[in-house]
This record gives sequence, structure tokens and C-alpha cells, in this order.
Amino acid sequence: MIDTICLLIPKDKMLILDLANQGVPSWNLYSKTEQYDKFVKNPSKRDLDSGLYFPRLTGYKRKGFYKDANVRIEFSVPKLLFLNNLDELEEKDFSEVIDTLQDRLKTMGIVVNKPILQNASVSAVHFGKNIKLEDGYTASHLISEMNKVNLRKTFDFARSRYINDGQSLYAHTTAHQLVIYDKVSDLGKDKKRAIDKDQPPYQRSLFGELKKSEMLEIIRFEVRLSQKQKMNSVLEKLGYAKNPTFRDIFRVEIAQKVVLDYWKKLIKERNLGLFSISLTQKDILRTLYLANPKLKPTRAIYYLGLFIVGKDENGMRELRSIVTKKAHDRTWYRIAKDMQTAGELITKNKLRDWVTQIDSALVNYKPYKIQNYGNK
Repeated sequence: MIDTICLLIPKDKMLILDLANQGVPSWNLYSKTEQYDKFVKNPSKRDLDSGLYFPRLTGYKRKGFYKDANVRIEFSVPKLLFLNNLDELEEKDFSEVIDTLQDRLKTMGIVVNKPILQNASVSAVHFGKNIKLEDGYTASHLISEMNKVNLRKTFDFARSRYINDGQSLYAHTTAHQLVIYDKVSDLGKDKKRAIDKDQPPYQRSLFGELKKSEMLEIIRFEVRLSQKQKMNSVLEKLGYAKNPTFRDIFRVEIAQKVVLDYWKKLIKERNLGLFSISLTQKDILRTLYLANPKLKPTRAIYYLGLFIVGKDENGMRELRSIVTKKAHDRTWYRIAKDMQTAGELITKNKLRDWVTQIDSALVNYKPYKIQNYGNK
């Protein structure tokens, strides 16, 4: 479901109160340019000490003929409601989300009517899914396997400081990101090292309780559509209208389709050969002939070779770095396409169990709920 969202509220649709005499901080000047001054309003120490979760606000004072149009409100929706983002939202929670958001904004000196919040324009959105792994699989093992994948060149594949331990995988451009990480492990990291850097006290307190269950393994998928143009492009490709309101985008179906689309197109379908069950080399060759009886021996052996080197050590990314030193990018794209064909032939009904677990979780898309270890 939705995790972080950025809403734009017209300034003339809200009442900004001066509550400095009540201990509520005023807006702080963050930066200045020739065109505008940027102001921010973050939770005060009193707000943070309350244990509750508050949004972060950004406003602009335009210079010249520009109008002061919107205030940007950014927050994690599940943290607002549950004080953590292991618990996942359902569509029935929308009314309570609006009530809670209105209340937290009022505490920060901002009064906004509920219809304005419900129909606020969305400028960016992050979709997240927590998947509990079964049958002894660990998040670190799955991530280390996915770390071998062949990504589109438009993505920068950045290894975080934990990638060697198999705890995170981060593919990004300035417009959108795919982040896959070990959620339980991340709860125990400090702010500088964690993937999720904005953890309320209650969420951090869960780490000790969850670690008592040594078998609990949760892998988290996040698709971050951080620019409105990219968000609109993704939504339109999946059959939805662009420029959604908060109410429009608060739908399980949209979140499911976006996360599933990134999993399939960016990870799974481009790298099927990496996710197949273990077979001997001769078994792979037999499988190729069974899948395509008309396949010529030289082509079959070529596919076999691609399959083997693609799975070896650092996978397709390392193979790409070797090949592109001796050949044009177009050659690599042909090889990558052949690798995809080989993977499709070899992995028919032979995908590893953990791949089918992820497939099932993303298709069913049931909200993950943790055990309530304490009062919130």
C-alpha cells in the first residue's frame, strides 16, 4: 500500500496560525534564491517527545509576479496511523488517516478542512510491501541473489554499505527508485545507516521484540515515484488517470500494480535465468531442447553458456562490464535479450521457491500486520 506521500495544499485553502506563545515553532527559512525563499516547518522537540508522528511542511515565498501557490506536506501514511510501517494500510483506513492528519497539522499550527486534504494534489508517492518469507529463506539471501540482476542502463545500481551483507538493494534515477531491503535488520540500524531514516520511537522499539523470533524474515519492496511527471507516466501506463488526488491514489489496486510491475519488468522477467532451480549443465541443455525442439546445437550451447556466466559470482552486471569493454552497447543489448530468451526457455515451471513466494505475495497483496507488542 502507500507509504510516503507528498500533498500540495493551496495556501488560500488553509489557515496558518501563529502559536509561538504556545511553544509551537514558526516557519524557518531554509534557503534563498533570486526567485523565491524556501521555508520549512518540521515537528518540534515537544512533538517528537510525544511519541507521535508528524508531517514535514515546506512553503515558498515567491518574488516578483509569482504567486505563493502551495504548501507541500510530506509524511509516511502508515507511520502517521500506526507509528510504524510494518503494519500496512487498507482502503478502509482512509477516513482515519484524514482525521489523524488534520489533528497533527492543527498541533503544528495549520488548519485545513477534511475535503481539502482528501482531494489534495499528489506530487510524489512511495508504495511499499512487506513480505514475510517462509521455508527458511532469509531476506539477505534473496537480496544477494537479486543483486546479480541486469538492470536497464537508465538506472544507477548503487550498493549501500550493507549490500555485501545482503541487506539492501537500491536502483535509482532522480525520478524514481526501487529499493529492496531486510526490514527487520533495518529496524536495528541507527539513522545514518538505516534505509528507513525516519523511524518513530515505537517502530524502533519493535526491533528487540521481532529479533526474539529468530525465524522472522521480512523483505520489503519500495517503489518511490519521486517526481510528479514520472508518477503520472507510471499511472497512465497501468491504465490510471494522471494528476491523482490523495483519495484517488489511496487504493490497494494501484499500489499492487505498481509494485508488481517494477518487480516483473525490472527484476524478474529480465533475469529469469538467475532465478531457476539448480540443474546440471547437461540437464539445462536437455531442458532447452525440450522447450524448443527446433533449437540448433550451436544456439543451444550459446544459450547454455550465457545462462552459466550470467549466474556466476556477480551475475549479469559483472558480465556486462566485461563485454562492454570489448564491444558496443548494442552488442550487450543483443546478448541481454538472448539471456532473457534463454531464461524463459530454461525456467518454465522451474523457478526457485522464493521467487514464487514473492510472486504470490504481490499477486494476493494482503496487508501485512505485526503482532501488537505494546500500547501505541
